[in-house]
Amino acid sequence: MSIDEDEPVEIPDTPATWKAAVVLAAAPMDSTSEQLDALIRRTATVTSSVRKAMVGQEIQRRANRQEDYAQAAMIGEPAAPGQSREELQRLADAPGRGEHPYVHLPAASTFKPTGVEDLARTQVKGAGPFSGTYYHAKEMSPADIRKAARDKQNPQGALDALAAKWKGEAPAAEEKPVELKTEEVEHQDEIPAELALHSGSILRKNAPLLVTVLVIVTGIAAWFYHSHEVKRRAAEAVEAAAAAREQQARSIVARVGNSWNADDNWEDTFSSKGAYVTPYTIELENALIKGRPILAFGLVEDVRKSGEQDNSFVLIQDVGRTMKWDLRFSLLSAPAITKAILNNEDRQSNTFVIAATIASVEKVSMPPDEKDNDQDYFLAHGILQEAQPIGPFADPPHQ
Repeated sequence: MSIDEDEPVEIPDTPATWKAAVVLAAAPMDSTSEQLDALIRRTATVTSSVRKAMVGQEIQRRANRQEDYAQAAMIGEPAAPGQSREELQRLADAPGRGEHPYVHLPAASTFKPTGVEDLARTQVKGAGPFSGTYYHAKEMSPADIRKAARDKQNPQGALDALAAKWKGEAPAAEEKPVELKTEEVEHQDEIPAELALHSGSILRKNAPLLVTVLVIVTGIAAWFYHSHEVKRRAAEAVEAAAAAREQQARSIVARVGNSWNADDNWEDTFSSKGAYVTPYTIELENALIKGRPILAFGLVEDVRKSGEQDNSFVLIQDVGRTMKWDLRFSLLSAPAITKAILNNEDRQSNTFVIAATIASVEKVSMPPDEKDNDQDYFLAHGILQEAQPIGPFADPPHQ
C-alpha cells in the first residue's frame, strides 16, 4: 500500500526532531533543500518522511521571512511585533497542535497562512487594531471572537480569556470581599444645669475670640487638606503609571509567549532546592533544552557578527524571577531582530523579554575577583526567535 505524497506528515515531538529543528534554524539562509536534507541526515536520526516534512517546513519559513524582509525594505520599517508572516504562520499551525486556538490577520494584511483549511474563518470590523480576519478552532464561536475583539476595556485580555477557556485552563478565582462588622457604642453623659448655664455665659463673652480661632483652625485644616490632596494625587499618578507599565509589559510578554508557545515555567522545574543557589550544568540543560522556545528576561550586553550571512550573535544577561545564579545567553539572531535591538534608544537599561530555542549549556570558569568572589557563570547557546523591550530597568512581570 503506497503512501499518498500529498498527505501531510505529522512531525513527532522527540529529542531527534528538536535537534534537527535547531540545526535547520542555524543553517545559512541560502541553503538549498538538498543541503538542509543532508544536514538533518548528519545530525539526527528521523524517518525520511519526517525529514522531508521538516525541510519543507523550514523552506516555507524562510520564504515567509524573505517576504517580510522585502516588505520591510519597501515601507522602510519591519513588520509590527507579532505580525510577521513567520509568526502568523506559527500561530496558524498552533490549533492543530492544541497550543493556541486562533491567529489574527490585521485588516491591512495580504498574507494568508497555509494549513488553515480546517479552521473557521471570522471577519471582525469596527475593532480598531483588533479588526481583520481570525482563523480559529471550530469550537470557538464567531460571536465570541467578535465580542472579545470589540471589548472596550481590554480586548487582548478578552481574547486571552477565550484562549484559556479553549485550552481548558481554569480562570483565576475572584477574591470575595470580606465583610467587616462594626459595633456601635453609645454613651451619653448628663451635664448638671448649673454647669450648663455657666458654660453658656463664658461662650457668649468669648464668641469673637472663638470665631477668630475657628477661622485660623479652618484655614490650617484647609491647607493641610490641600497639601494632602496634592500628595495623594501625585502618589496615585505614580501608581497609575506603574500599573500601566506593568499591564503593557504583561501584554508584550503574553504575546511573545503565545506567538512561540514558549515555556515560561522553566525556573520552577528544578527538583533540588539547592539548584536555586548552586545548580549544575545538567540541571540547567534539563530546564532550558525543551525542544520548544523558553521565555526569559534580560539585558542586552553585546551584539557581534556570527560569521554567517546576515546573522549575528546577541549576548544577553538573564534577569530571572527567582534564580540566584549568573546565567547568560549567546543567541543567533536574524537581521530584523538584530536591527530592532540596535535601534533601541534605551539599550543600556531596557529589559527585554525573549523567546529562545536553547541547544546547549556550558559552565564558564573565571578567576575570582579581588575580594575572592566567584565569577563563574553559565552560558546557554541557541536561536533568538524574538526580543521585545518591556521598559527601562523593568522587573519581569509576575506570572
